[in-house]
Amino acid sequence: MSRYLLPLLLMTAPAHAASLYLCPFDTAPQASIGAGITAPDGTRLRALIADAAPLPGCRKFDLGMEAARIEAVYPLPRDAKLEQAILLQGDDTKGALDVSEHTLIASRPEPDPPAPMPFGENLLASMQVRSFGVEERVTATLAGGRLRVECKAGAKPAGVLLRGPWYLPRAEAALQARFSGSGQFLWQAADEARAAREGALDMGSLSAGGRLALPPGLERGAWRHFTVLCPQQAASLSLDALSLEPAAAHPAPRSTWIWSRTEWRERGQAMIDWAAGERIGEIFITVPLAEGQVAEPEALAAFIKAAGARGIAITAVEGDPHMVMPEQQAPTAARARAYAAYNAQAEPAARLKGMQFDVEPYLIPAHVLPPAQRDRRYLELAARLRQAAGTMRLEFVVPFWWDSKTALLRELAQSADALSVMDYRTDPGQIYRFAVPFLDWADAHGKQVRIALEAGPIGAETQRRYRRAAPGAAGDMLLVELDGQPLLVLLRQPAAHPKAQAFTLAGTRRIDGSATTFHGDKEALRRLLPKLEAVFGAWKGFGGMALHEWR
Repeated sequence: MSRYLLPLLLMTAPAHAASLYLCPFDTAPQASIGAGITAPDGTRLRALIADAAPLPGCRKFDLGMEAARIEAVYPLPRDAKLEQAILLQGDDTKGALDVSEHTLIASRPEPDPPAPMPFGENLLASMQVRSFGVEERVTATLAGGRLRVECKAGAKPAGVLLRGPWYLPRAEAALQARFSGSGQFLWQAADEARAAREGALDMGSLSAGGRLALPPGLERGAWRHFTVLCPQQAASLSLDALSLEPAAAHPAPRSTWIWSRTEWRERGQAMIDWAAGERIGEIFITVPLAEGQVAEPEALAAFIKAAGARGIAITAVEGDPHMVMPEQQAPTAARARAYAAYNAQAEPAARLKGMQFDVEPYLIPAHVLPPAQRDRRYLELAARLRQAAGTMRLEFVVPFWWDSKTALLRELAQSADALSVMDYRTDPGQIYRFAVPFLDWADAHGKQVRIALEAGPIGAETQRRYRRAAPGAAGDMLLVELDGQPLLVLLRQPAAHPKAQAFTLAGTRRIDGSATTFHGDKEALRRLLPKLEAVFGAWKGFGGMALHEWR
């Protein structure tokens, strides 16, 4: 049957047509297809598919089709701005897509923000050149990653500006040039403020070795261009490569998590031997508490001293999203006080290096903690933990996508001594781009940051791309608005509806986790670690690489 005949068929609803309902959560009937929703005022609702008979207290939208043709219902945020495409991702192994996340694709996407200037790459391949000088004595060409500059003699300032699509990271770094030519070319760097008033900071002249230090006082995040000034005499410059390279090395130990509560107690020596063989310098372990204190202080002290004898520090780790809830903050702070009390009475060799909290409040369902309250509750908890920890080192685990939460990170710096950033990607370029904002944060606030990578298994999911259909056309998904709530109705067969926007399925792909975890190729991670450590070590606040599920 042609899909274009389906809109006509829907004009006459089947005998057992289904409807979409929006009901109070506590009174909503049981249904095989449904989804929970939290309204802006905190009211908990449930969207569900049921027969067309009225349901008391519920809002109703007649779909005009049998329930068997409906696969799933998924709510969008009330302020969602729909464009031309929607990505849905989730588990479809049980016959229907259980959506775990969505992405709205704009028809005119916002431009990507500037990326950090990469280390070790020829910057000229992505730069633009512009010559300047009132005497028109400069000729410059930039092609194939090579710059050629010819300068005639003259007394007025002249040269070229080199721009690129980046900002400069706050690392201890220098430019490395591979060049030849004649004459002394002075280099300068300008940030946004200096460029606006046609000023710049001197970097020196190219000489043997071709190394140029970045000038102090340059606002790295607002870098705009490098200036290459011609001498007054005739001169030429052939720049075959220009790269950003580390100018300092701040080595830091690798670390890992051991989540088993019995591992260190029952097989502690084997764990220490393994960690030493893997060049692990710190282990995060779970330490049981009882009646407000460490349950087995003697056993913990013995383990810490045995690990310390091999150069391995031990940190206590806690983790539960619900710790941010108001009723859980006091018990969580009490756990921090228990660790601080243990350290206060332990001899130096038996002390924990610190405590780490892996809270992840974004995992709490919206009906339990509205998203608008998450950051505030998280910062409340962080402040209480800081007070409870006293002088003991306090560390938090955060996701890489918190780089956009500038206000949260600025306030978190008042409580945290360090962060471990879940930079769970396998592409080295992505790992670097996601790490730099936090390493810069560490430099700005005098903190430490670890960069964590994933080595454990991650289940595969399916991603579907839906495109907006023409008005009146049939689609594989309908967008319905019910009482101000946008709802996606996924269909098993294409259909149209006069009061819904249809979307057609444009593509499906399997996401196997290889972009997120090194679980399938741990040797690749072993090879990558020294390279990442060499680059990240250019930040004095680099706290080392942290490996999740490494054992």
